[in-house]
Amino acid sequence: MYTVWEGKPMRKLLSILRHEYKMQMRRPATWGVFLAVSTITMLDAFPSASNLARLEFLLQPTYFIHRTLSLDGIILMFGLMFLLSGRFPADSKTGVKSLLMAASVRKTQYLWGKLLAGFLYTFTVFNLFLMFNTVIYAIFSPVTGSVADYLFPFGKAVVICIIPVSFFIGFCAVAFPAFMDIRLFYVVISAMFMYNAAVERSAERMPFYLILSGDMMKLLWQHPRFPFTDTASIAANLVFLVGCAALSFLLLLFRRGFWRAG
Repeated sequence: MYTVWEGKPMRKLLSILRHEYKMQMRRPATWGVFLAVSTITMLDAFPSASNLARLEFLLQPTYFIHRTLSLDGIILMFGLMFLLSGRFPADSKTGVKSLLMAASVRKTQYLWGKLLAGFLYTFTVFNLFLMFNTVIYAIFSPVTGSVADYLFPFGKAVVICIIPVSFFIGFCAVAFPAFMDIRLFYVVISAMFMYNAAVERSAERMPFYLILSGDMMKLLWQHPRFPFTDTASIAANLVFLVGCAALSFLLLLFRRGFWRAG
């Protein structure tokens, strides 16, 4: 439960953030999604003899990390968006929103607390997912590599992929159901998931609106025979991810009647 605080504005924001983050991390569904997607990842890219024969570059840690995020990460993204949706409507139905207004919590504190919690939750789960699967891969890989062979591509993946994608998921999944029917939101993200999962990977320019299959991912790993250097397309993919997150915040910030009627 939320507690009614008095004190500095930042303390109120951090209290909302901490409550939301802990609540999501403690949900059994979070770990159910985590384990299900990790199982799929190991079936797809575990360094077994059959997978090594099927995947030419699987012995490269960078390729493994790239494949894990760009293929199996899409399923994780879909699950987290479902788990994060409905946070604002739930507060209205349970009376939490009225409690916060009675405690003199400001609209901006409420918004930042909720949205940043969504970002941190997504960021944490994606990092744990990638770390867990990379450790298993490293243990069973037939090639002995140094720690740097794994840490460097892992760090690149965090900066290139996990941070912008976490902003997109954490902000959009929390914010958009606040001003649209949640059933419509489910339809939209289901269509987004199917498109991202079905699109054929290519060394050519990809649509900028892809989440984990866009040209940003080509900064992490590229096929050695098909280099890609279209920086404008990469930038467009990044702007789409971060821009959608910023737009979701602004739509709530300027939405009349969202915080107090009238």
